[in-house]
Amino acid sequence: MSRLQSFYGRIRRTVQLLSNGRVQPVELPLFSAEEGYDRWAASYGEELTAVQVLESPILVELIPDVKDRRVLDLGCGTGRVSELAMAHGAKITVGVDLSREMLQRAVGSTKSTKSFWLAGDGLHLPFVSESFDVVICALTMGHLRDIEGGLAQIHRVLRLGGTLLLSDFHPYATFRGDTRSFLNPKDGKTYAIEQHCHLFEHYFECFNKLGIHLEDLREPQFEGFPLVFVMRAKKISV
Repeated sequence: MSRLQSFYGRIRRTVQLLSNGRVQPVELPLFSAEEGYDRWAASYGEELTAVQVLESPILVELIPDVKDRRVLDLGCGTGRVSELAMAHGAKITVGVDLSREMLQRAVGSTKSTKSFWLAGDGLHLPFVSESFDVVICALTMGHLRDIEGGLAQIHRVLRLGGTLLLSDFHPYATFRGDTRSFLNPKDGKTYAIEQHCHLFEHYFECFNKLGIHLEDLREPQFEGFPLVFVMRAKKISV
């Protein structure tokens, strides 16, 4: 074990002690984002989670003016963000997701003829530069190991002056062992989906490098600990 690993191990044990024993990570069978969400799709959204309860109202509060604008819903899942954008008057929405099963849910539930769905990943977006006025990336970035590559793609497809609205598991929550997990009704077992811890330092370093200006950052708490974050930013240079 390296000195750095030992150091992080001590921090993690300290966090567990400070949490009064509430943090007890359990090793779960782990799936990639694509396979995990394919398996989760049939039952996804049946029960509200603490993450959704905390994150959704802040997304609504921070969503920019999307009226008559083109919106990319990156990591769209079942399409909840596209529905939100359409409700606020978006010109079109394009939802992109790795999971074809989740996309099928989105297609089946959408009511708008101006919402479109595409299988793809955040590191290889099939759009020309400056295609969108707004990019909303909800609870997705942690599935990408390469945060700089993901943010570079967002920056590329976002027009100058356009807005990025991004939410995800709080890095503290990921660090202390919280997982994106689901119960598979077919076998009654709980599974986790691969996620990566990206510190705010990483986000801000990428923002500064790419030319993205942070406008707002929220860190709602659950049981006294930050569980998710929502940030809004603007593309200020090409």
